[in-house]
Amino acid sequence: MTSLKPSHWLAIVSAFSLALYFIYFHLPNFGNVSFLGAIIILEIIIAALWNFDQRFFVLLMITFLWGGMNIPLQGAAKMGRWIVLAAGALVGFVIWVKAPRGPFRTIHLLAFFCVFTALISATVSSFIQVASLKALSLGLLFLYCASGVRLALLNREERFFNGMILGCEMVAYGSTLFYLGMGNSVWGNPNSLGAVMSIGVFPFLLWGWLISDAPAMKIRRLVALLCCTYLVRFSLSRAAMIAVAVVTVTFCLTLHRYKLLVKIAVIVLFFVAIGGMLAPESLNTQLIDLKDAFLYKGHKEEGVLGSRRGPWSQSIASIKEHPWFGTGYGTSPTGLDPGLHVGTTSSFSEVEREHGSSYITVAEWLGLVGVLPFIALIGLTASQVWRVCALMNRTSEVRYYSIPLAMVVLAGFVHAGFEDWLFAVGSYLSVFFWTSAFLLSDILPDASMLSAGEPAPRILRTNWPPDFRGIIARR
Repeated sequence: MTSLKPSHWLAIVSAFSLALYFIYFHLPNFGNVSFLGAIIILEIIIAALWNFDQRFFVLLMITFLWGGMNIPLQGAAKMGRWIVLAAGALVGFVIWVKAPRGPFRTIHLLAFFCVFTALISATVSSFIQVASLKALSLGLLFLYCASGVRLALLNREERFFNGMILGCEMVAYGSTLFYLGMGNSVWGNPNSLGAVMSIGVFPFLLWGWLISDAPAMKIRRLVALLCCTYLVRFSLSRAAMIAVAVVTVTFCLTLHRYKLLVKIAVIVLFFVAIGGMLAPESLNTQLIDLKDAFLYKGHKEEGVLGSRRGPWSQSIASIKEHPWFGTGYGTSPTGLDPGLHVGTTSSFSEVEREHGSSYITVAEWLGLVGVLPFIALIGLTASQVWRVCALMNRTSEVRYYSIPLAMVVLAGFVHAGFEDWLFAVGSYLSVFFWTSAFLLSDILPDASMLSAGEPAPRILRTNWPPDFRGIIARR
């Protein structure tokens, strides 16, 4: 064993001395749960940075999920998620640029312009500090999406997607246990439950079930898929139900699996009929509740989409009042007196309110000028989904890794039309959506692969280094 150099011993002794000094100086704080949670999170971050490509994406998602769930140490996770995101963005960027990796693409350039316009819009906000910090958090997210998260997929695509499917199974089974077995609303309000299941879980479970070959695995994933679907129905979230329906129909039609679509419809009708035979009164009540939730959302007297008309009208009035540069990124003043809150670094009720749609939200924040890069980013991302659907339609091949990512993006775009989360970086949905969208840009088919005159490829050519083959799942 090679002996350590004097400089190495000096570094070790210095680090050990600093650790002892820190413990001694903060000894009274070790009885504080939040302080201990922060120490644990810091240790976990260091461990994840040690093996960045395999561990950090998992840590990032767990931290953001933890901060958004009703579970112990939620407060520590809320504070720690920004440290995790900053570490992932900065360290991931350094690792990415120091080695010959995949190139930066148009989507990354558009993301840069979005961050730039968000920072400019913060200067016109009544709450400059809050708006600037929110724009900075968007920059950290996009920087991580352009570099660090790509390391999680590069040359380890099979492990990445198998891990994603397994994680979605665990979320589906765990959520079913909490909601139906223990009566614990671990995701908070029903809309959050529907959003998680429809965007983050359903597309991966549906794809994982379709590509499964082993009977036991196929049954296990099917059960998880059914649990996920039931939780979407249990949430009575209109946006989630529409997103699931759009993803299912898109899957079946583009892959030419019309029989599967018919089977799904028959199975749904069968369970409805069985429920009607066993408990007709309960079924009638459930159908009425479902109709009210889907069409009126408790605002029957206001008609269809009545629950959204109020927030939409208020947001449109705000856009007319601040047409060019908006109210400032991440801030929508409600007219209330902020009092002592001015100057704080966290969000508060005086700068946030419901908008009823992510697209209206970003238009209000940035105005007609500042929103243009965001429209371009959304349009480019939507075109990526279109290219994947074209590939599915041409080849009828379900094993391309781009498919579940494209379906996550599709479900997200549909859901974001009814909820405010698409550019709210503090939301785990926003983080998961944009990491999926940026990963999708790296494994897209090129134009030649979509030509009807060309044979269907088994491996798609990309701009990755030659040793990257992360395009199609193995049989």
